[in-house]
Amino acid sequence: MLINIGAEFGTHLESSDIAIELVDILNKIPEDDFILDFKDVIFITMNFAQAYYAAKSESSKKISEINLSDNIKVTMGAADEAVNP
Repeated sequence: MLINIGAEFGTHLESSDIAIELVDILNKIPEDDFILDFKDVIFITMNFAQAYYAAKSESSKKISEINLSDNIKVTMGAADEAVNP
């Protein structure tokens, strides 16, 4: 299932609460595979990214990301390394 994150959660993802809410919603949907499209997302904080990867690692769902801008890739990469050393 493809989900446009910018359209659903906004273009600036600044809160760990948003990341946790996002994964909680995915966990309640009966699908097993999700592709999160970040094409409309302009900015994320390290708080969002770390909470996202922590929640994602605890989920049984297969969650992947597409269309990350270069800046978001850097933040997400650093958060992934911090959460999953």
